[in-house]
Amino acid sequence: MPRIPGPPVWQLPALAREGARHPHETSQLLHDRYGPVVHLGFWPAAYTYLFGREANELILSQRPDEFTWREALRALEAIDGPTALVLSDGAEHKRRRRLVQPAFGTRRIDAAVPIVVEEVDAAIDSFPVGGEVDVYAVYRKTVRRIVVRVLFGDGLAGQADALGEALEPAIRFVDRPPQLQGPGMPGRRAARRARRRADAIVDAEMARRRAAGDLGSDVLGVLLATELTDQERRDQVVSLIAAGYDTTSAAVAWTVLELIRTPGAWDKARREVEDRVGQAAPDADDLRAMPYTAAVVNEALRLWPPAVLSGRRASSTFEFMGHTIREGSIVLFSPYVTQRSPADWGTDADYFRPERWLEAEPAPFTFIPFGGAYRKCIGFALALTEIQVAVVRLVQRTDLRLADPGRTVRGTGLSAMHPDGGVRVRVDQRQDLTTRQ
Repeated sequence: MPRIPGPPVWQLPALAREGARHPHETSQLLHDRYGPVVHLGFWPAAYTYLFGREANELILSQRPDEFTWREALRALEAIDGPTALVLSDGAEHKRRRRLVQPAFGTRRIDAAVPIVVEEVDAAIDSFPVGGEVDVYAVYRKTVRRIVVRVLFGDGLAGQADALGEALEPAIRFVDRPPQLQGPGMPGRRAARRARRRADAIVDAEMARRRAAGDLGSDVLGVLLATELTDQERRDQVVSLIAAGYDTTSAAVAWTVLELIRTPGAWDKARREVEDRVGQAAPDADDLRAMPYTAAVVNEALRLWPPAVLSGRRASSTFEFMGHTIREGSIVLFSPYVTQRSPADWGTDADYFRPERWLEAEPAPFTFIPFGGAYRKCIGFALALTEIQVAVVRLVQRTDLRLADPGRTVRGTGLSAMHPDGGVRVRVDQRQDLTTRQ
């Protein structure tokens, strides 16, 4: 078998520096320069990149049990905890997912739409007419409040900011390159303290509900009624909060950016919303009846998936594209690279064109912003709902334009790719709730 291609050792420091800040661009460069199978680094920090839909299908569907998650994603333990779904493998993952899954059923997500609308409206109410606002910064707090309310109910809505502030040091820590996350590295102790503060809030709420004899009907209530241990409950709740607001707020920002800077897209979305609901707040059925706004969301996720890379550990040796991938290898695959592939998406793959979603369904494993198969992100439906409601209410209630339309916006971030420098917009008009008919 031929040696796996990859950059020479002397290029690794520069690639590591650039990859830490712009991992999506580095992944694309590696693919374009070396092909679908690339070796990067040397032990103990060596990785094998497998690019393309065939790689995605192999890892996510054809041979998922021959890859494990924990070793490849161990850095997330600082925030998610050792029993979180994303760090679970084999029988333990299947057991935990079976117990957690009912909390994210369609009826529960549909019932959460009014909460999402209320929080999105509160964010829009804060926009200064004639002034500027960073959509990413605003919606980071908004999505955090939505996730906390959906998980905990209104009883802990006041703790949303406290939970976010508690978790922020841990989120910043896991967004670092792997080589800066080892034992003794600056920030590790702060990340552990952050997680303990979040655990204390969750523990207090679980104790309160048990003492009151009312577990509640929200996500935490569902978890309390299962056979999960309290450690497992804490890990599921904290990981859902951290991942939920970190990734979804980034996706909202990218969607708004593309909607504003793409000629005709804002007006087309507005017309569809007006035709369906006028100025009324949408419900779940309305969201399902707006194909163009759904296409806007999917197209932004295609171009700017928050998780630009994901990793697994190969538990056995296998062959792929004429190369031998040895047992124990840390294998990386990239939704970003696949979702911009001209072979799968056409010559306009790098352009924002929502209409492509109205013309045809994508081929299997070419669109994987939430992963796929039986390990698809458990909170994907809530995330899609949050993004689409943000689009609907913004086009209903505001007129926005980029504050600096000439600025090139680059993605940054390892755990969740977000717009570097945010998305600053000028608010030309905002329709207040009190004046809406």
